[in-house]
Amino acid sequence: MGSPLERTPRKQWYQRRVRGSSHSLISFSCLLHFSLAKPSSISIPLVYLILPINPKMSGHNKPRRLTKLVATLGPASEVRLDEMILAGVNVFRLNFSHGKDDYTPYLNVINKIREASARLDKPVAILGDLQGPKFRIGELIDHKPIDLIVGKSIKLSVGTEIGTPDHIFTKNAPVVQGLSIGHKVLLDDGILELKVTDRIDINNIVCVVVVGGKLGEKKGINVPDIIVSSKLSEKDKADATFIVQQQLDYVAASFVQQASDITELRDWLIAHAPQDLKEKGVPNPSRIENHPTWRARVPLIIAKIEKPQAVEDIHEILKVTDGIMVARGDLGVEMSLERVPAIQKRLIELCNQAQKPVITATQMLQTMIDNPVPTRAEVSDVANAVFDGSDAVMLSAESAVGQYPVESVKTMVRIMEEAEKDLGQAIHRHRNAIFLELERTLSISGKQSPSQAVAQLAVSAARKTNSLAIVVLSYSGLMALKISKFKPDIPVFALTPDLISFRRMSLVASVFPILFKVADTVDQIIKDIDALLVSRGVLSKG
Repeated sequence: MGSPLERTPRKQWYQRRVRGSSHSLISFSCLLHFSLAKPSSISIPLVYLILPINPKMSGHNKPRRLTKLVATLGPASEVRLDEMILAGVNVFRLNFSHGKDDYTPYLNVINKIREASARLDKPVAILGDLQGPKFRIGELIDHKPIDLIVGKSIKLSVGTEIGTPDHIFTKNAPVVQGLSIGHKVLLDDGILELKVTDRIDINNIVCVVVVGGKLGEKKGINVPDIIVSSKLSEKDKADATFIVQQQLDYVAASFVQQASDITELRDWLIAHAPQDLKEKGVPNPSRIENHPTWRARVPLIIAKIEKPQAVEDIHEILKVTDGIMVARGDLGVEMSLERVPAIQKRLIELCNQAQKPVITATQMLQTMIDNPVPTRAEVSDVANAVFDGSDAVMLSAESAVGQYPVESVKTMVRIMEEAEKDLGQAIHRHRNAIFLELERTLSISGKQSPSQAVAQLAVSAARKTNSLAIVVLSYSGLMALKISKFKPDIPVFALTPDLISFRRMSLVASVFPILFKVADTVDQIIKDIDALLVSRGVLSKG
């Protein structure tokens, strides 16, 4: 039999009754003839709809929420991995900003996560978050905070000298060298503000204090008015090498300013990937939309949108990144706070149109760092992120260093479940609007791929038939991702024989990955799917 790529695309429909079940499966396929004898021959996946014959006979083990949860690991949660996973964590974030040259602690945590995931039979992905070009002031005299007084001048220079109330230093030369008169300098996460009034020479400027207060040593510097070189630092290169060598599922690029930041990181990951991973590759790489990250099997890149330059270049960034994180903390420092909500909604919308995962992050349940319950505003914030179409919402300090890490996860899960509960009302309108907008965008572009067409058809048919679930057999997981972006109101069970794809799909909304051994014939595959769904409690015997 020739390659499936040589066949003429054609839809094949057939319906069969699931033996011992109260449901029917409808199968969609893009190719009439294909072979599934080996994983390497899977080019266009199989997609099934589970139709209810007797809704009362539906399975007992259906997912209660579609939106995923990312939790940052830290001292508060590393010792409670099982509890965190059982409470509802889908992705663990490892923050490399505070790491040093010794990767042993990270390696131990990675192994513990994977052991817990296997032991609990719960798919969990791992996201490594790079530090990025984070700029800080140096040490201060007597290691004590200094008072910045409104209207008073203060020098900012390149160097490692000890700072005083009249003169502070940073070893990050590009910060000082790139500033011009009138530019803002934000300190300590935007709590303090300076304005450049004069330049002495290339490494020394004079500022006036606009917003004063106490400044501690080694506090962060933000310069929203300029593009500072965002090339990979030596630390980020070392961390990225470790991340790809350990085959983490995602890597977050911090302080992205332009699309080239993503391509530079991807090139580094591919160049430093383990040789056996490069040789393995993926089956039929030409079917993975010519995407180098998917082909090379290196961690998928999540671009953290936290600078105004990234917002301005978002269309180009979305062309090359594998997903984005709306990092509202630094974004709210670099831009006017009141602009952040609208930017958040727009970023989520654009990412859904690009059919890529989007995470909404930062301070979502901030008060739960010290308190067992969130504020009403925080509850609304999480719910609105779900309504807007986020694939996942994220806990940061709440789960890393907070007093209530497991309680924070459980609280966020309850909020998401309640937000999704009334799918016939508010959230359905939101999801339907996203579906229609994506449909319109693809129609206008005229660039809809066969897999996008099948994804659109599957979700549309699922809605019209009140299907209980969508089942996808996919090696890479890309078909499941595309289906998810049409915002189905039902779970998408993604069956894959590939462990990397299995873990990756944990981040994607509505998608629930299952490891699946592919049989030699289509008939046997369908029988195996039937048996698997019944054994998992997705379908029930009747």
